[in-house]
Amino acid sequence: MHRIALSLIALGGLLCAAPSPAQAQDWPGTKPLRFQTTSAAGGITDTVPRLLANHLAASLGVPVIVENRPGAGGNIAAGIVARAEPDGHMLLSTGSNQAVNPTLLPNPGFDYERDLAPVSMVVSAKLLLAATPALPAKNITDVIAIASQKPKAVSIAISPIGTPNHMAAEMLAQYGDIDLTFVPYDGIAQATPDLIAGRVDLAAASMPLLLPHVRSGTLKALAVLSPPRSPLAPDVPTSAEAGLAALQIDGWLCFMTTGGTPAPIVARLDAEIAKALELPEVRRALAKQGVDVFHLNPTQLGAFLHSEAKRFSSLLADSRVKRAVP
Repeated sequence: MHRIALSLIALGGLLCAAPSPAQAQDWPGTKPLRFQTTSAAGGITDTVPRLLANHLAASLGVPVIVENRPGAGGNIAAGIVARAEPDGHMLLSTGSNQAVNPTLLPNPGFDYERDLAPVSMVVSAKLLLAATPALPAKNITDVIAIASQKPKAVSIAISPIGTPNHMAAEMLAQYGDIDLTFVPYDGIAQATPDLIAGRVDLAAASMPLLLPHVRSGTLKALAVLSPPRSPLAPDVPTSAEAGLAALQIDGWLCFMTTGGTPAPIVARLDAEIAKALELPEVRRALAKQGVDVFHLNPTQLGAFLHSEAKRFSSLLADSRVKRAVP
């Protein structure tokens, strides 16, 4: 495997992977490839681009930079990419925001379909619903019972609006018919200390983020939010087993670029991302994060996003957290 230099820039959460000059390809120009992530450091929208940065720098022959742009339900990052030059040098690292924001946040100052173009679906990940130890609940049925007796007494972290964490909170509130207090954060990793300390009661997040705290006893695992049970935590029941079968959602990550980017450039980006995802060292690193490779090409990703938007439309029509935009 080619070895390339990695320089870390301790400014604004940047990571820059620098290519070797001998590895330069026929990529258009020498501008850096810049990822704009929709969350703060710690979630898969941040960690996966950083994992792929070295490999993309080597194959494209340009530096790769990862920048965290949380806020506005992911639309700060999305707006930067939407308004960039359509030359393939700016990528948005995002999740379900891309499917749900047109409904939740319909006036962002750009057009979601015209100004953002699908590049690649990258990974998927199971979510874990966890609780602070102070909450007297062992499963979802207990949470529903407590929240039914005391509306708004149970709080749940969301990070940010439109993410799987938010969608899981919506599902728990709506399908469980309970009134929860929604607490917004720039990233779910930022919510974890509050969850441990009992300042917020619940959070749905990627399993690798929460499992270490479950194993240390500082958090309680209530359910894995999609079947089957996860091999990372085979003793934790699924949401159906824990009392709310309708609560089923996975996290996923995709990359978008600026609308109007020429199709051959988009295809090249997708091809290089797909090749990086096939590397054994990348797959091992993703597996350690509890993340599965889930690659779709630009056409497939576009169809998937439309399908997800339709799937969540009724849920979003009765959104209980439209006011809670971090």
